[in-house]
Amino acid sequence: MRFWRQTTEKKGFATIDDWYFSRTGEYLFKELEEKINPLLATTFGYYSLQIGCAGLAAQLQQGCRIKHQFTLDEIGSQAEIQANSSMLPIASDSVDLVILMHHLSNSSEPHAMLREAFRILIPEGKLVIIDFNPVSLWGLRHFFQSWLEHVPFKGHFYTARRIDDWMRLLGFEQHRQFRVGYLPPIQKPSITRHLSWLEKGTRNWLPIFGALNLLVYSKSISPLTPVRHRWVTRKLLPAKIARPSVGRNMKYD
Repeated sequence: MRFWRQTTEKKGFATIDDWYFSRTGEYLFKELEEKINPLLATTFGYYSLQIGCAGLAAQLQQGCRIKHQFTLDEIGSQAEIQANSSMLPIASDSVDLVILMHHLSNSSEPHAMLREAFRILIPEGKLVIIDFNPVSLWGLRHFFQSWLEHVPFKGHFYTARRIDDWMRLLGFEQHRQFRVGYLPPIQKPSITRHLSWLEKGTRNWLPIFGALNLLVYSKSISPLTPVRHRWVTRKLLPAKIARPSVGRNMKYD
């Protein structure tokens, strides 16, 4: 395992799943598990769907209480369901939990994918988004190296505020927001050991600079209340007719 890891790091990573087997990736995944396990342990239902990082789904959701767990990714991946995430072949209001792991940043149609996630979730179902935080050292390296298309710095990193704006427009309600991982984006252990002070300082004093965003939303359905329109016609009441009055001074022909 160690020999395979060193060989892979020298040649680069084919997918984000492979990158999580590196030393830095294992560190981030371990801290991600610590954050997400309490959430998944209190999530119940029949079906969960993870889109992206299909090879890590079993380990990531090992503490999940949902009975049936499935993975979905693009055609050619090792996911159980291979389909376009912007047109999910899943019935509406049928899934209890959807996890988007590093898929939003690599999607060519992020808005369509979020709309599909809203469609397939049951009312009050949960949506979990895991992706890199552009407001961090990882985002800074992505800013300078994204044109190289090297994993894990390829794609488009979205800020938590921008994602939150999209989710509110779709009808999602945010429940929790976490930052995960404060190790510098360096693969060489000999260098990262000397930067432990940077990791501790960022974690204690600048917590918003975490490497990963872990965002938790729920699908909220607003109840419909009947509204009476002003243009509704009212009943017409007959007008009062004045009666002729007979006075003493009236003359009769």
